[in-house]
Amino acid sequence: MDKTIQRKIARRVFVNPLFKDKATVLKTSEETGGKYLLGLLEVSPGGGNPLHRHTLFEETFTAVEGMLGVQYGDKEIYLNPGESITIPVRQPHNFFNNGKKTVICQVRLTPAHEGFIKGIAILYGLAADGKTGQNGIPKNLMHLALFSDLMDTIPVGVIGWLAPLFRWLAAKARRKGIEEALLEKYYYE
Repeated sequence: MDKTIQRKIARRVFVNPLFKDKATVLKTSEETGGKYLLGLLEVSPGGGNPLHRHTLFEETFTAVEGMLGVQYGDKEIYLNPGESITIPVRQPHNFFNNGKKTVICQVRLTPAHEGFIKGIAILYGLAADGKTGQNGIPKNLMHLALFSDLMDTIPVGVIGWLAPLFRWLAAKARRKGIEEALLEKYYYE
């Protein structure tokens, strides 16, 4: 009997069919010694995300192809290929593509936050399975709480006041095995 423990392999490419966005992991936390996490994001025309903030890492956006829009606080900034912006911890921001062609950008989280990839995997997987609304938000409140908690993503505005409730729901979902089931389905190969 083979008692070898098989290590699970995480996927490195995630596609959101709802928005036609694609996220590719270039460097994991393990590969950088926890210093940073690096991904490549393809944002379709009209794509982007709502205004939010993170408490555990800063986020650097670097345009690779096309013009990437970034809202930072109350300013809209447009990045051409090669240009970057770093969003400090706790600062409201979002990214968007209001052009006619797909925008490609690198996203770097410093320090690395592996939960971010897991959250992307779950969110994009739920979208592929029709378990999100047209806005990409999970229909199941526990799924929403897990995604938000894993990614350290706190919405700006009134919904952000629900962050303590989301943390509580995420903990409850973990105790019920929901997080592991979602990771098995959407995160691991």
